[in-house]
Amino acid sequence: MPAKHSTDFTQSELYEALMLRKEWAYDYLYHELSGTFTHWVGRNNGSEMDAEDAFQKGLLNFLLNLETGRYQFQENAKITTVVFDYCKKVWLNELTSSRLATRATMPDAYNPANDTDLQNDLERGELITQVRAALHQLKGECRQLIEWFYIDDFSLREIAEKLGMKESSTKQKRYDCTEKLKQIYLKLTQQNK
Repeated sequence: MPAKHSTDFTQSELYEALMLRKEWAYDYLYHELSGTFTHWVGRNNGSEMDAEDAFQKGLLNFLLNLETGRYQFQENAKITTVVFDYCKKVWLNELTSSRLATRATMPDAYNPANDTDLQNDLERGELITQVRAALHQLKGECRQLIEWFYIDDFSLREIAEKLGMKESSTKQKRYDCTEKLKQIYLKLTQQNK
């Protein structure tokens, strides 16, 4: 196993590690991309919190496409570049959403007609069934928070108001709940193999 944040591996090995859900591979992507992506979002009308949200959604979209086979390893493409592009598309889609339309303008280089609708990937096949089964096992406030954030597309500020919490506490709770959901999902997928 490569050392944490090491680059002593090939793109093929990184792809295989992601397919096998190796924690070091996720850590590597986060370490390599989160700072750069946060800076990019900042230059494109977003905050640090916007960047974190878009990064998490983009990474999730990439991992779902990886798991379903919609993303296949390409010898000439760096995985970090591909993941950055997924995250970038999420942020650019956010900029076009009605929630942010009043405070942000679209970059000139973006053409939504040429964009793949990544949300459609989340609504297909067996994967969504497993995610829904995992979501149903989440209890109370955690389940509601995940649904509000990932399904209903509420901002952390809106969720904090609904829960009567500080936005920073809601951010931490969202992280904790996402981790719980991930553990349930992984357990379910292991049982189904």
